[in-house]
Amino acid sequence: MGVVYCVLMACWPVVGGYYSRFYCAGANFLFGSFGSKGKVRFIEAREGDCDVKIRLFNVERRDERGRVQFAEVAHSCRHDGYIYTAFLIALILATPIPGRRKLWALVWGLILLHCFVVIKLAVRLVVAFSREPIRFFEISPFWRWCLYTFHQQFIVNITFGFVVATFVWILVSFRRGDWSRITSSWGHAKELGRPAKRVK
Repeated sequence: MGVVYCVLMACWPVVGGYYSRFYCAGANFLFGSFGSKGKVRFIEAREGDCDVKIRLFNVERRDERGRVQFAEVAHSCRHDGYIYTAFLIALILATPIPGRRKLWALVWGLILLHCFVVIKLAVRLVVAFSREPIRFFEISPFWRWCLYTFHQQFIVNITFGFVVATFVWILVSFRRGDWSRITSSWGHAKELGRPAKRVK
């Protein structure tokens, strides 16, 4: 599993452009309009660790020259999506299940994992639009604290994505019968590990 993950990560210079293009196209489709006042544009970029630029506009706020207020955020779809994708693929490929089940596990696993990526991105945008100079909604100090705490613990924190990917792997790779066989094999292994009883 570790070898497959390392290979997939090493392939980023080759596949990164395709993944960034897919990421930007999907994000622009889902978040091009953010509420009644927000506009968002995802643009491919190559600046250090960042491979995507996010431009956020508040169409109702303009500067002294009459230009729409906007903010630009450097973003990494490699850190926000690809590393979890590679991890999930490696887990599924290493799972001893039939090829057909493995294929369907990959399909459903990638769909579910990218639903998580979409949620992460939505929270990032909510946080961005709650700040100046593009803020277009007000929240109380308590709910601001809840939002920023959630953002730091579950969105910015890179480890949480691996936890989600592991949960998705379990969900799409195993059936109830598999767990029965696993638990029975564990029980059998424990029986074999017990010392033999002496015959009196």
